[in-house]
Amino acid sequence: MSLRTSDSPITSTSIMKKSSLQSDELKDRTEELKQSLLIWRHILLPLNNLLEWEHKYDPFVIFGIITFIFIFILQANPPILTLVSCVVLIFVLIDLLVPIVIRLLFKKDNWTSAKDAKYTRLCERIANFEQHIKKLCESGLKMRKERPLMYLMIGAILLSFIAYCGQRVDNLLLSYLTTLIICLIPGIRHRQLIPFIRQQISDFWNNKKSTSNVPVLNSTPTTSSSSSVKASTVLRSTPNQPTYTLYSTTSYGSNKTKAQ
Repeated sequence: MSLRTSDSPITSTSIMKKSSLQSDELKDRTEELKQSLLIWRHILLPLNNLLEWEHKYDPFVIFGIITFIFIFILQANPPILTLVSCVVLIFVLIDLLVPIVIRLLFKKDNWTSAKDAKYTRLCERIANFEQHIKKLCESGLKMRKERPLMYLMIGAILLSFIAYCGQRVDNLLLSYLTTLIICLIPGIRHRQLIPFIRQQISDFWNNKKSTSNVPVLNSTPTTSSSSSVKASTVLRSTPNQPTYTLYSTTSYGSNKTKAQ
């Protein structure tokens, strides 16, 4: 018991130290991103607002832009090497020319405190995303060292599935769907649509189960007129009196009495 109680504060302090180190790293990385992306902040904020669906029509804008780009690629039908070189060339031109255009168009006076707060949150999300990717890579390397068989099985299954999908489905269609999903994920998370859809599905399922468990009552009336059984009763009071026989014919829904 003493060993367990002595180990618990050590583990808690180690976890607190790790969390504090991660928070410090996150803050440092956020400041670095704010300084390195300072020129691009006038473009990153509108792009972030578009990806997070600030307006109701933003998903349709994203869908239209991505669809137009892939339709153009489909119509041009360039070879893979030509397509890759054109994409790299576009990124190089953007990296060189866009900062010059930004300096000419935008001024420092237009930058407000609200925009600066949004820019800081954006840099924090980028730094957090980088940490998640780093942790994922570290966990993969740790699995490769400690459990190589599991690492081999997961890698083989995942890569085989991707190869099968690439063989069976058109690669341009897969690229289009992947790009569209990646661009729509920030807005889905910002609008919290996944928990909403999950709640709607669970409510529908619970209502369906509750209605199926309600007992069904038999509403068919059981009256004496539905039976076709004839009953006869003989009444005898005294030997001197006459005998009365009662006939009940229930098939017609009425009773008839005949005296003898």
